[in-house]
Amino acid sequence: MIVVSYRKGELLEQCLFSVQEALRLVNGPAELVLVLNEATSEDERDFACRFAHAVVIAEPANTGFSAAVSLGIRRSKGEWVALLNDDATVEPEAFARMLAAGVSAGDIGSVASQMRFFDRPETINSAGIVVDRLGVASDRLLGQPLSASEVETVEVFGASAGAALYRRAMLDEIGSFDESFFAYLEDVDVAWRARMNGWRCLYVPAAIVSHHHSATLGHRSGQKYYLAGRNRVRLLAKNADAALLRRYGLGMLTYDLAYVAFVSLRRGKLAPLRGRIAGLREWKRYRRAGAGARRPIPLARVSGLRAALRRGRAWMSPNPAKR
Repeated sequence: MIVVSYRKGELLEQCLFSVQEALRLVNGPAELVLVLNEATSEDERDFACRFAHAVVIAEPANTGFSAAVSLGIRRSKGEWVALLNDDATVEPEAFARMLAAGVSAGDIGSVASQMRFFDRPETINSAGIVVDRLGVASDRLLGQPLSASEVETVEVFGASAGAALYRRAMLDEIGSFDESFFAYLEDVDVAWRARMNGWRCLYVPAAIVSHHHSATLGHRSGQKYYLAGRNRVRLLAKNADAALLRRYGLGMLTYDLAYVAFVSLRRGKLAPLRGRIAGLREWKRYRRAGAGARRPIPLARVSGLRAALRRGRAWMSPNPAKR
């Protein structure tokens, strides 16, 4: 179990207490690795004292989510690696249920939980990841009422790293998390590469997690807009096969131009544009990084800009399920 934290205080404590309870219900040995970004040796000693069974690592600088996860993976030993955001709490039986689903077949590389908004527990934050043919990634069933979710376990494209379980063998095979992403869409990159290598992901509705969405950078922060824009281009460069780019490249460009224009006019921010320009400057390098691994895989029908606007309302609305 790996938890990456960046200045969370009370939210982190709530997260860790919920993790301790959940790990007690997992059959066999379980470990907790806590990676503290931009922390001191005093912070490390403090958490090591209060959570005696955890491996606590303090990074003096903020290395980002991806690099911290990779560090936690290297320091852990289990066949399965669970991730949980430091602004989330997990119900006691969640990890045990996810693990039971994961071991049910040898080609299952990851397991997704049902994430709910902490302040709107009747509303889904994520039920796995979906990626459409424009390469637009989103949280499945975002903003929908709980009744919209399946009751039984089903296959999905991938798992949100906010609360996910990964088979170590799968991570080793695909090269694990791309540390250069820093934060945002790194889980989509993992899911896409896993699918191209024949691994499946299961969504377990009974594995319930409560999430304070975007408690680190803020949903509409300039840094999040920039990183998401840059990483979207990196994601496509690494994973989109040539046929997909030929058929949907114009649609991808149209979508991105419309999104950049909307954020610029409505939010007064150019960070999405700056992020995408930075990504385009690196296009050839990331294209080479994915060479040899790319192959066509089924993607969802195009969701479009309206769906993106609905997702935005779902994140910000006090009650998106009723909209």
